[in-house]
Amino acid sequence: MTPTPARPVRVAFVSHHPHLRMGGQRSMALLVEHLDRRVITPLAICPGPGPLTDHLTALDCPVVHVPLHPIKPRTLPLVWRTSRSIRALLGERRIDVLAPDAPRDALTCAVAKLGTDTKLVWFVRLTAPDRLDPILERLADGLIGDSDATRERFSRSPRVTARYRTIVGGADLRRFRPPEDRAALRHELGLPAEGSVLLFVGQVTKPKGILDIVDALGLLPEPRPCLLIVGTPHPPAIEAEIEARARARGAWANIRVLGQREDAYRWMQAADVLVSGSYQDTEGMSRVLYEGMACGAVPVATDIRGNRDAVTPDTGLLVPERSPADLARALTLLLAHPQRLAELRAAGARRVRDAFDIRLHARRVESFCLELVRPCGREEEQ
Repeated sequence: MTPTPARPVRVAFVSHHPHLRMGGQRSMALLVEHLDRRVITPLAICPGPGPLTDHLTALDCPVVHVPLHPIKPRTLPLVWRTSRSIRALLGERRIDVLAPDAPRDALTCAVAKLGTDTKLVWFVRLTAPDRLDPILERLADGLIGDSDATRERFSRSPRVTARYRTIVGGADLRRFRPPEDRAALRHELGLPAEGSVLLFVGQVTKPKGILDIVDALGLLPEPRPCLLIVGTPHPPAIEAEIEARARARGAWANIRVLGQREDAYRWMQAADVLVSGSYQDTEGMSRVLYEGMACGAVPVATDIRGNRDAVTPDTGLLVPERSPADLARALTLLLAHPQRLAELRAAGARRVRDAFDIRLHARRVESFCLELVRPCGREEEQ
């Protein structure tokens, strides 16, 4: 249990986007919702109004709109102006901790807090190295990684070792939980009562492996399972490519493209298998893997960094990336053995309860923030 400080630590969370479509924004919003306000008082910095602002405002989290920019030679004057705006905010709101996730925003915030007592905690969500890493690992007071694999992008310096923590994300288990009646839910969603249901949730892009998944579906024996695709196609033309590939393999009738949905958890509850085809370094730890497990969907995912931290041999299957044939073999084997599917489903639900509860994530973030500000004695201010 996180100790209660004399006054709450004031943390400003920073999002580069005003929407709620991607994992970073969803993770930030969920964390803010589950913080103990006796420990942390949150504030959010967003580039402008949008669904994220509306959502956070409903959670009684103040939002300040500050333009945020990429780090390029032509944008440096704008970045400097933004850093000055954030610096003024630190004084006005007496911010103890700045908490960005995108590297570009982390650098902007690092410049803003120079010469102040405010700490910088960078939420590192990807395993792919960034050109700003060598600078940010020196400027950040703390680094929170989504998985142990994110640690690999940084140096082995004592400074980084002391300041880095792996704090895996979490699911809201009030919503992401097994269905009371999967058959009734499938009927409600207009899904076939018979046969298996596969589900993809995420950005519908080539790097997320969606075309590999479609190709793998075409390799499965008849009768094929139904494949549901939830997410925003990017670019929009990829939807036509999905259809063309599926038609060429005789599998288009087995696919439903559902677009972005707020009720993705219901489709997870209805699915037998959650399929993830992401390529190396497109994830830190994909939150849909443990959200799917929480709902009873067994993950079949690519064997990449981050996924290995989420999916264990007793909860799901890992397959080589960019290999529709391997993915098809894994799905065929799994769907042919209902007992094995049931065992993986049960183990996955237990693992999520033990390791991926959003309340655990929030407590660990609170403890790390307290650890960073306590040496300054600022938590004793009234």
